[in-house]
Amino acid sequence: MKKTLIISIMLLLAASLSGRAQERIFVITDRNTYIAGDMVFCSVYALDDKGRQTGFSAVSYLELISAEGSITEAKIGMFNGRGAGSFRIPAGAPTGNYRLMGYTARSAASVEYSQVLTVFNTSSTARVKDGVAFVGDSELRPASRAGSAAARGDLGISFPVRMQQGKEAILHIASLEQDANLVVSVFHDDDLPHETPVTIAQFAQEASASSEGSRSAEYEGEIIYASVEGLEADGESDNNLEHVTAFLSTAGSPENIYVGKPAGNGQVRFYTGNIYGDRELVCEVVSMYGKKCHINLKSPFTRPSPGTIPVLKLNASERGDLVSRKASLKDSAPLDTLVEFLPKREDLLLAGQSFKRYHLDDYTRFPTIKETCTEFIPELKMNKSGSSWRLRLTVSDATSSRHYQQDNILVLMDGVVITDHGMLANFDATLLEDIDLYQQAVAMGSLSFNGVVNFVSKKNYVTALPFPDNTRVIDFKGVSYPVAYLGQAPSGKDLRQLLYWHPSLELSSHSDLRIPIKTPDYSGKFRIVIQGTKANGTPLYEEFPFEVE
Repeated sequence: MKKTLIISIMLLLAASLSGRAQERIFVITDRNTYIAGDMVFCSVYALDDKGRQTGFSAVSYLELISAEGSITEAKIGMFNGRGAGSFRIPAGAPTGNYRLMGYTARSAASVEYSQVLTVFNTSSTARVKDGVAFVGDSELRPASRAGSAAARGDLGISFPVRMQQGKEAILHIASLEQDANLVVSVFHDDDLPHETPVTIAQFAQEASASSEGSRSAEYEGEIIYASVEGLEADGESDNNLEHVTAFLSTAGSPENIYVGKPAGNGQVRFYTGNIYGDRELVCEVVSMYGKKCHINLKSPFTRPSPGTIPVLKLNASERGDLVSRKASLKDSAPLDTLVEFLPKREDLLLAGQSFKRYHLDDYTRFPTIKETCTEFIPELKMNKSGSSWRLRLTVSDATSSRHYQQDNILVLMDGVVITDHGMLANFDATLLEDIDLYQQAVAMGSLSFNGVVNFVSKKNYVTALPFPDNTRVIDFKGVSYPVAYLGQAPSGKDLRQLLYWHPSLELSSHSDLRIPIKTPDYSGKFRIVIQGTKANGTPLYEEFPFEVE
């Protein structure tokens, strides 16, 4: 209840600021040219119309779009105006230029300062419609980096200008008089064509405000919208949904459990704390009047217009670089297996709550959950009343001197809400690992329970349960985990194109950073790009080219 009150106060305060403070999304990527199938790492800023970081939205949305439409999308968790994550370019993406659009629920996507990413498909002749032109040598323009076009900060970079293959050196980033947050990327700077990337300095200096988004601001995490279907059984639509309770939970540990609130027009919305990773959601709708209904999730992506995207100009001289990129993607371990996970925002329902665990070892086995409760767990009883089964849990008062049997308990299996306890009565108990009992009250949205029981199966068997018609198991794209790539080299020949990526490095005042960088097993030109902001919001930008021989 305390958390609900805090969220309500925050929403009221935020609403009072609405209309005065603006929010714009800016994305920095590890590179600007990719092969179809590549992983894209990104660092995200939310800035107001004066270039200052905002802390309004807890999630931002990215779409990679060509003139023909969006080819992939990602959700990035935000905290105090900063976020990080990754997404993969589809292996079938046609060759061409794409615009990476970023926005939040309270801001629309901006075309002018979005990044243009170039994608080459080395396994297909597919090209973005009207987006690729083959030109002669005289029509090629030299590839341009941000360089002097960006407002430079006062960072100092020290690194050898020439390196041998397969060797390691220390990238030294000199100290500043203020604390700073930096985005650092070290990558192969080949001659493939690309558009000049936009820098945080250029974006922060642009004073124009973003237009408002069309949804409620997401201060605590993604708000998942869903329509309730099947309420027309009596010939009338029911848009109020006051008699409907909707649950949303994820298979796994009991970390994401939410109760929907009516949102009008036959919809409910779930106020989440951000669900991380691609997950299976279990969505259940319970009607007070016994109507058979279910929910369909709404996509949060708005499919913005990418505006005019520059045509990608290709020349036969680039064939060698494309062959090298293809070999790197084919022979190297996927970067997502080599990343380091960074801290993420936690919002777990039962975090910190004490519980009693019953471990079902090989010597204490009963064939069903009903018998297990009767014979092995004295605090948990399963009784049948008429045609319905009900689990009851023994709970204690504040002094632990009195004990009560309560049937108003939250029943979970693998973190998924189970309202029909009869589904569990004859469940094969040999498939369970543990039974966890929380014998204290728990508040969840507008509901409260006198206790919680979570049945933990060996292999997430919950999604194989025969759920009734009012329950749906849905594949869900969650918020991307924040990750850094610290240069771990794969086994075998090292053909990495990206040598290092960190989306958010803290540099304290009057200190410095020393980062080990290992070169790959091929020669070429490479580049270090560092950008970010000082504690007072001043943008920083520096580049450093070097060669591997």
